Amino acid sequence: MKRLCLLALCALLGGCVGVYPAAVSPTPWETSGAAASRPGDGVPQNTSQMLYVTDRNMLETEQGFGTDRSTAMAFGHVRIDTTNMGQRDFDAYMSGHAISDKRPRYAATLTDEIVRFPGTPLPFAIEKGVLIRDRSAMAAYKGAGAQFQAALTQELEDNDTGKVILYVHGFNNTFDDGAFNLFELWSAAGRAGVPILFSWPTGGHKALGYFSDTQSGDFSVYHLKETLRLISATGAVDELVVVTHSHGASIVTSALRELLIESRGAGVSMRDTYRIDTLIMAAPDIDLGVMEQRLVAEAFGIGFGQIDVYLNPGDNALGLAGWIFGSPRFGAARPDQLSPESRAVFQGVKSVHFIMVQDANQFDRHNYFRLHPGVLADIAVTLRTGARPGDRERGLVHIDLNFWQIDQTYRPGQAESGRSKSALPARTYSSHPSESRASGGSSH
Repeated sequence: MKRLCLLALCALLGGCVGVYPAAVSPTPWETSGAAASRPGDGVPQNTSQMLYVTDRNMLETEQGFGTDRSTAMAFGHVRIDTTNMGQRDFDAYMSGHAISDKRPRYAATLTDEIVRFPGTPLPFAIEKGVLIRDRSAMAAYKGAGAQFQAALTQELEDNDTGKVILYVHGFNNTFDDGAFNLFELWSAAGRAGVPILFSWPTGGHKALGYFSDTQSGDFSVYHLKETLRLISATGAVDELVVVTHSHGASIVTSALRELLIESRGAGVSMRDTYRIDTLIMAAPDIDLGVMEQRLVAEAFGIGFGQIDVYLNPGDNALGLAGWIFGSPRFGAARPDQLSPESRAVFQGVKSVHFIMVQDANQFDRHNYFRLHPGVLADIAVTLRTGARPGDRERGLVHIDLNFWQIDQTYRPGQAESGRSKSALPARTYSSHPSESRASGGSSH
């Protein structure tokens, strides 16, 4: 019985692979008030190239990355093409300002590998109880880091921005799946900032692969820390936004927690050092008690400008995971599951926001972050503007304390205090992502 449940868990958590379901067209932005420019206006649109960092193995028989681990990080460009619609139509679709029965399809091409880092751990020796790293290996590693930063600086200059968007995918995503996810989020946000995919080794479709891939996630924590260090040490970077989904949230929070401990030990500010303005976690596959401990006891949230967490109590994948592990998962938490002590602390920690997705089950219980038009739009607005819940740019409904609500009626640019639901017609979608169609029109 338990084995069958484990197989079901792997299937549910990896449900977005196989035939890749394109994102729905997000809820369109208002064209008045503080949100006067829709995504895409005045934003460079001259490239569909994104940067990637990965510790996946390189496939020998074909171009691309596999599902096994590599001790060496690779850094380069990946190009995403829409194979069934032109750039103009795709941009209109992903901004929510075009209604179409045609859903985009994608193809990923690795255009170049800028640098491959030496494998870690670097050679070392112990002399009189002191660790001595090999000088030539250290020089090669630092040289690779310098190439990374030079390429990133050039990307930022070419796009006239100081913002970096780093995306870490979830369990059972291939490299291409992760690239498509980021491309959709970045496109919905009007291609604001320079996007970087961090792709960790998963997606092998192995029976019970959830557990082996969890260990691969632990393996990647070090490489993610190195990536964050390199980004933050790049002088042209003014702001870093981190977005993650499902088990990627466990990898991200583990890496950030270690960096936070290092910063406190060195007596420096995590916020000033890494400049992470926003951390977005969608359906985080993390033990609720562990995350509660990090947010409250370890004061995790003060290292960032804001933390937005999208929650769906009806997430069947996380519900099954909670049953198997004997503890609820953070991404399926309800406000009443938090202890009174934690709720009291959250009330004072204004930077951590919990966003309850009311009708996620109509789209996808676990992968709703890109299949729910309201959630996709809210993430896009946050990526573009850095707005907080309650700001004019976002249309979230306040519930209590740090808890907010979003549903299919969400309208960016219409905060609760000034919302006019008649400004834009509602759109309805079918229950199956591949069959989702907008039935209403747009005023734009």
